[in-house]
Amino acid sequence: MPRSEQRSYDDYSYSATAKEKESAGSLSPFTYLCTVLILALLGLIVLYSSSYQKAISEGLPHYYYFFRNLIAGLSALAVAFIVRIFMPHKVLGLRYVLMPLALVLLVLSLIPSLSAGGYITISGIRIIDPSYLALFTLPFAASQFLTAGKRGAGYYIFAVLTLLMMFLSLVSGGVGVYLILILAFTVMLRISGERCLRTFLSFLILAVLGVIIALIFPQQVLEPVVSSFYSSPDSPVAIAGSIIQRGGITGCGLGKGLFKLYLLSSPESEFIFASFAEEAGYIGTAVLLVLLIFISVLGIRTVQRSIGRNDRASAMMVASFTIFIVLTSVINMAYVSGFLPLPGLLLPFFSYDPAWEFISVLSSSMLYRLIYIMGRENEKK
Repeated sequence: MPRSEQRSYDDYSYSATAKEKESAGSLSPFTYLCTVLILALLGLIVLYSSSYQKAISEGLPHYYYFFRNLIAGLSALAVAFIVRIFMPHKVLGLRYVLMPLALVLLVLSLIPSLSAGGYITISGIRIIDPSYLALFTLPFAASQFLTAGKRGAGYYIFAVLTLLMMFLSLVSGGVGVYLILILAFTVMLRISGERCLRTFLSFLILAVLGVIIALIFPQQVLEPVVSSFYSSPDSPVAIAGSIIQRGGITGCGLGKGLFKLYLLSSPESEFIFASFAEEAGYIGTAVLLVLLIFISVLGIRTVQRSIGRNDRASAMMVASFTIFIVLTSVINMAYVSGFLPLPGLLLPFFSYDPAWEFISVLSSSMLYRLIYIMGRENEKK
């Protein structure tokens, strides 16, 4: 089809056969870019609104938390700009750096003198939660053996190390992180061509092993879940639920929330969604959910295109990054709202944590590049 006759399409509005779509230019990269930009800018605005009072009370500049997340996000964009030239396959070589780094940090996070609350700490300052790095590392590591044609020594080494990383993440990061990891892993297993029954059995085995590990380390894994499930009326989750109800349909307006000033614990971090819901209301929450649905749809379509090109490694990366961004957001929102007792996860693009912001922005940037490559490849040719 001549370039002038090609029809650009968007995954939300244009319906055609798969073959016709493969020959068309795609508006999906632009749609995804707009979606993520809205999320990132909204997240920074809400972060400033939720954190300026806390920064002032701690003797810090009012923009302290906002500025650190902003620098982390811009740094991630700079790294993504360099990494993009190695997409989609050469970038998988990062597994040889990311896997050892994630494993070492996960082990260090289990040493009380070097960690606090799952975070690696230096002089009492939280540096990074290694379980978040494990979420980012999974597609690079698992694709090494899930797409391997021959099962040599490297196959089994990466398989064992990937499972070890997942189990250590359960102890370090909690049930929520482990749930995302095993869901992403089973989706990658299915993409690799494994049958549905074996995929389901793999998920079931990983879930059972997770329960066993949770029973071995009840204080690190089970206690946070139980305490969230049986929360008292004055617990952070209960207070967050009251804040969300106070926001109502339209909210009180950005920057006008009151609970973040004196009642809400971690208004800039784990419970930032409650502050957002108070100020943006149910309408703002609905907009946030719609943006996440947009990302999900684009991720699913890009996985289909990757499989259609027999590029299963790219499909695994797309699926993992999509699950990482969407599912962590949903779990955090459900926990803060009191529907799901899975504490510990932060809200991507919103919560304060420079390392978390860096990983979130880098993941979304790499996902954009994959969507672009899969949607524009034929048009370039």
